[in-house]
Amino acid sequence: MKSLESILSIIQQSKQIAVFCHVQPDGDAIGSCLALASVLTKMGKLVDLYCQDEVPVSLHFLQGIEQFKNKYNEDKHYDLCIALDCSDEERIGIFSDVYRASAHTMNIDHHISNTMYADINLVDFKAAATGEIIYKLVRAYMDILDEDIAEALYTAISTDTGGFRYRNTTSQSYRIAADLIECGIDVEKITTLLYKTNRLERVRLLERGLKSLTLYYNNKIAIITITQDDLLATGAIESEMENMVNYAKDIIGVEIGILIKEVSDGTVRSSFRSKGEIDVSKLAKHFNGGGHKAAAGASLDMNVEQATASIIEQARIALEEYK
Repeated sequence: MKSLESILSIIQQSKQIAVFCHVQPDGDAIGSCLALASVLTKMGKLVDLYCQDEVPVSLHFLQGIEQFKNKYNEDKHYDLCIALDCSDEERIGIFSDVYRASAHTMNIDHHISNTMYADINLVDFKAAATGEIIYKLVRAYMDILDEDIAEALYTAISTDTGGFRYRNTTSQSYRIAADLIECGIDVEKITTLLYKTNRLERVRLLERGLKSLTLYYNNKIAIITITQDDLLATGAIESEMENMVNYAKDIIGVEIGILIKEVSDGTVRSSFRSKGEIDVSKLAKHFNGGGHKAAAGASLDMNVEQATASIIEQARIALEEYK
């Protein structure tokens, strides 16, 4: 893995830079992108932010959110393309070809399933969030962080550690958070907006999702299903499904919680969660997905019924291997 100084040197040599986050972006991806883009702009770089899918409503309070583009300008040519929080190129979604076509590619991530797909890979499996890596990169360049950068990084780390509750939280996570708080961010405001604020449409969607809850194999596997009809009936948007999988995972006795989400084209995206003993990144990998031991995801080119049957079978195998 290259040093932070060498990474900064490569960035300094680039003029036009594109930063990409993964499909179905979360707080770590969005916060890391915004923090890095802000610093790159301060370095005098021309920066574009790309994301295939809409930014979750819960993250709209972050400064610079309007910078994300979901369409590529064919006239643009980048010296450097940076993928953040993407374990492989496919996670970049519709922009994967744009990314590959860049003169130089960089991959900054913390997922253990990362495939080291770029020219330059800055991957730290021990980091609780990509935001922790970006924090170190930013700190290597500047001594004083403005409040917007600190807020974006705090959001990145907080969301990927479940509000500093998940087992991936480390002493480093707390030390970085303490430094970011000293930059003047409003922790109560961020916590309220991230975890205690819901649109009525999301609550209605959760109601329908919980009605779909089904348990398998002596209540060891729990699945929640959200369809396009559910979205239409409630007026909710796809990003508002974020974290609903935890309602399945948090049931006493459940070892694997799964959220199956029907996409507008009829295919499926799935989220897998475990209490930390079963490695759901292996489950996701079976479907060409990836992630962490306790949290992973994948896209399946199947309809809901087919995907559900296949996922149940592979989850059963994962459960039996664990035993």
